[in-house]
Amino acid sequence: MCDCLVMQDRQPTAAQKPGEAEPPSLAALGALLGDPVRAAILLCLTDGSRRPAGELAFLAGASPQGASAHLAQLVDGGLLKVERQGRHRFFSIPSGEVAEMIEGLANWADRQPRRRRLDPALCQARLCYDHLAGRLGVALFDRMIAQGWLVFGADGPAFSPAGLEWRKRNDFDLPAPAGSRRPLLRLCLDWTERRHHLGGHFGAAFARALFDKNYLRRRPGERVVDVTPRGVAFLRRELAIDLTN
Repeated sequence: MCDCLVMQDRQPTAAQKPGEAEPPSLAALGALLGDPVRAAILLCLTDGSRRPAGELAFLAGASPQGASAHLAQLVDGGLLKVERQGRHRFFSIPSGEVAEMIEGLANWADRQPRRRRLDPALCQARLCYDHLAGRLGVALFDRMIAQGWLVFGADGPAFSPAGLEWRKRNDFDLPAPAGSRRPLLRLCLDWTERRHHLGGHFGAAFARALFDKNYLRRRPGERVVDVTPRGVAFLRRELAIDLTN
């Protein structure tokens, strides 16, 4: 599979920093997302992966030349970033904010999804770009509400004083990156459970912390997540979640 699709280098405008794409207008964003090939490319990358151009062309059902033009448009529109490694280029979604927007629009467009046979492991626990989804992600969100750690107001979900204390006690009190526009907490509709799991900065930081503590392990090359024995004990102790049921 050829990964060497031709893309011309583009120089940033005076208003842009090098490597930073200008945010598209709503109409331009709609045009970018409205093409089936570009939509397929973006959905392939919502698992947080980096993929070469040739692989994305194959997955999207496009010719190498056609995919090259689509990838260039997505990069110019700020929906993808590209990294060079030798003669190859690897593409990925640039931020959790962009990934959550794409997932949200895809879920909205698929409000009455067709019945599909899905891998049970994918439904059990997986990554939605950089935060937890599937039955595990939904169960975590539900338990945080039941424990009184989350409250809901006009501005959406927020941590209660008890929730802030729980975060601190378990070393989940992680600051947001400077300059990030991504909200601390965001409700993300789960496409297999059709219920909400927790995204936003905390959703991503919480998932990273669980990986760092060896509570979770990602399967190589997949978005499926396995819970380790330590993770099973943590979920039972802290959140009364039993994934064996």
